[in-house]
Amino acid sequence: MPYANLTPVFTDVQLQLALQQINDCRAQLPFLVNLTPKERTGYLRLGPNAAAFFSKAINHCQNNPHLMPPFMALAEWQNDHEVYKRLEALLAQVRVLEQAITDTVIALRQENTVAAITFYKMVKMAATQNVPGTNAIIDDLQPMLPGRKANRKPKSTKEETTV
Repeated sequence: MPYANLTPVFTDVQLQLALQQINDCRAQLPFLVNLTPKERTGYLRLGPNAAAFFSKAINHCQNNPHLMPPFMALAEWQNDHEVYKRLEALLAQVRVLEQAITDTVIALRQENTVAAITFYKMVKMAATQNVPGTNAIIDDLQPMLPGRKANRKPKSTKEETTV
């Protein structure tokens, strides 16, 4: 979808409602955990076959209960697997939402950049005509532009340094 000249409507009320819905979703998942970076990387990875491996292992365990280790509870494992599948489905939708929000923020950042730079250029042009107030605007905005410094010291020339 083209995004030039977006005119989105997203009010403070809508933002508060969306944030509340996110909090409500988190409240529905009181069992969520926070892993350390080491914990995130310190587990066995099965790659794209993980979900199939889990399903087949549970199926084989159900069909061969005599092979189930006595210290494992099949019902708990089945519950963990069902919750895992549901959370994977939820995570996929959250990622779709995250990507859409990210793309929209990037597009709006671009529109804001174009508008702000256009305004800044107009103010600079007006400053060449000594329009009152333009220098204050330039002084306020210029330090925020990439590669610009408000108080640049003039570079000394060779003649100045050889006295």
